[in-house]
Amino acid sequence: DIPFDSTFKVKDVLTGKIFTCKRWSGYNHLDAEPLTKSDTNTMLAVYGHWSWRRRAILVKYNGHVYAASMNGMPHGTSTISGNGFDGHFCIHFYGSKTHESGKVDQEHQNCVATAMNYSW
Repeated sequence: DIPFDSTFKVKDVLTGKIFTCKRWSGYNHLDAEPLTKSDTNTMLAVYGHWSWRRRAILVKYNGHVYAASMNGMPHGTSTISGNGFDGHFCIHFYGSKTHESGKVDQEHQNCVATAMNYSW
């Protein structure tokens, strides 16, 4: 478990790019924000442009690495000023569900399965 307000690292498995995030909220999945403007720029470099497209990632927190999936679209509430990211984005783990439907998102789960083939 990654507690609210904790910071953690995200590694995009295809590009190898790493950035730091902060957990804002979430209960069926994790809602996060890039910590700094530099972290936002790294995340944007992963995507090229903001997108709902899912990407396979690894999440590193407190010495543990977790296979996960993220989308790259700023939306909803933003709690960090000055990071250049207007909102938050979603991180799904194995079995995570969407907030709206309460259902497992198969695209996220496919990315989680891909991420399981990588190491930090």
